[in-house]
Amino acid sequence: MPPKKKAKKDPSLEKYEEELRSLADEQLRRALMDIGENPGPIDSSNRDIYIRLLVRKKIKVDSTKSISSESGKKFPSSSSTQSTSGPLSTLFMTPSSESSPTVQRKRGKDSTQLTRSPLVTTKALPLSQTKTRLSVSPTLTAQPKVSQAFEVKGLVAAVFTPFNIDGELNLSVIKTYVELLLRQRVTHVFVCGTTGESLSLTVVERKLVAEEWIRQAGGKLTVIIHVGSESLKSTCELASHAEEIGAAAIGVMPTTYFKPSSLDALVLYLQKVGEAAPNSPMYYYHIPTMTGVRLSMEGLVERATIDLPTFRGLKYTDEDLMQLSRCLEFERGKYNFMYGRDEQVLGALSMGVTAAVGSTYNYCGMLNNRLLQAFAEGDLQTALKEQRRSQATITLLRKYGGHVGVGKAFMKLRGLDLGPPRLPLLPLSMDEFISLKKDLQSIGFSEWA
Repeated sequence: MPPKKKAKKDPSLEKYEEELRSLADEQLRRALMDIGENPGPIDSSNRDIYIRLLVRKKIKVDSTKSISSESGKKFPSSSSTQSTSGPLSTLFMTPSSESSPTVQRKRGKDSTQLTRSPLVTTKALPLSQTKTRLSVSPTLTAQPKVSQAFEVKGLVAAVFTPFNIDGELNLSVIKTYVELLLRQRVTHVFVCGTTGESLSLTVVERKLVAEEWIRQAGGKLTVIIHVGSESLKSTCELASHAEEIGAAAIGVMPTTYFKPSSLDALVLYLQKVGEAAPNSPMYYYHIPTMTGVRLSMEGLVERATIDLPTFRGLKYTDEDLMQLSRCLEFERGKYNFMYGRDEQVLGALSMGVTAAVGSTYNYCGMLNNRLLQAFAEGDLQTALKEQRRSQATITLLRKYGGHVGVGKAFMKLRGLDLGPPRLPLLPLSMDEFISLKKDLQSIGFSEWA
């Protein structure tokens, strides 16, 4: 997507930003904690990122005040409540408890205006024995605008989240990361998914990672941001943020501790997420080996036609190719599917899939692009040869544990150090790293990867 044009800064915002830059690291950290964020240690490598977060938060609060004022609600202005405790004391005034819980907001010049109610179920679910379908959630009072023409094709790299040795974010390497992917002709990224250690990140960290990918990859790569979490409210917050910063689409995995036990529960959950990003194509992230949620994807696709207006397809990470084929066949290919098992992508292509998403495309992009091209040209012999090379690589990935720490070791061997995974995941030991390097040499990895 082309990057959004930057608006001129308001003088008051410029002054506010100057005040933030004058603060010590610990003062800046306290300011973030005052607005409900939970940052790690602040230093020169991440100061600018956190300052931008505070500025954006102030813009959002000021916008809410303005909208509320127009609708007849009065909120105290910062000038009327200024205290002697410093410039940060009144930066993030919020509406009083007496104010209405609904908020009206416009997203983009062509967006539909929404009225949102609190995140609670407002309509009884149909019983399993009845065939009554859910209508669009009653808290959504306008139809979303999601183009059914949006489609992902080709390779989608499920990107890693880079950390420093101390476990804090290292966003400075994302620019180089983008260049590495482009050299491999990878044109899409899936940010903060399983490979991106999403559930090991805080909400504020996930926002920062998403923003940096949009900043560095905007106009070069299609950026899809995964927003699923263990909390509906956090998921909706991340979905809204992804839309605001210009993500091409969002991905949503279900909660994995308190799991949806039925399609009814899952559909209602996804409706709420869709409300938070009403103009963003939404892909449900089906990965039952990790989530334990094994509901019918054929059933979800069928229900989505009526109940999920922002639904655009699936990130389908499952070995069940029959179910995938049935989903692809639905209404003559109405929805878009990204297949997530790198080791058997050739089988998915034969079913009709046109997009593949996975972690190995970070370092085997050229190999898998050759596979896709050979299949498109009807050269199944070459496509199978490339698939078997991919499988040899994945066999070694699994030999050393198959987790994010091993994938990051592959990236380091490709010349990009993304740091260790976050605990409880562990990086490879030096002996394991050397052994992996030898194993890759033995299969000719550097010659064809």
